[in-house]
Amino acid sequence: MTEIETQEREAGVEAVLDDIIDLEEYAKRGERPPLAKGYRLKINGEPYVVHDPKPTGREILTLAGLLPAEDYTLRVKLAGQKPHKVKLDEHVDLRHPGVEKFKALPCDQTEG
Repeated sequence: MTEIETQEREAGVEAVLDDIIDLEEYAKRGERPPLAKGYRLKINGEPYVVHDPKPTGREILTLAGLLPAEDYTLRVKLAGQKPHKVKLDEHVDLRHPGVEKFKALPCDQTEG
């Protein structure tokens, strides 16, 4: 840890990384992602970058071009847990440890 990082931590300030953080990598390591300029996440296996660390379900579906968002069900997969449903206006904290990926299905399709 650099002297600046130590000073920021002691002051209660968290440094913002210039990088794009890959959420899946941090989930596999069991680490909380740091504050960053962007977060790489996977939606239905495809990578996307979002800049808000707490996007809504609607924003995630829109990012993936799944419109209208009301026609889709979104689920988030956390490391070591079963996927759970994300409501359209629910915020997902991408910095929560273990956020791996997202799965979106049309509302008329059931998971098999």
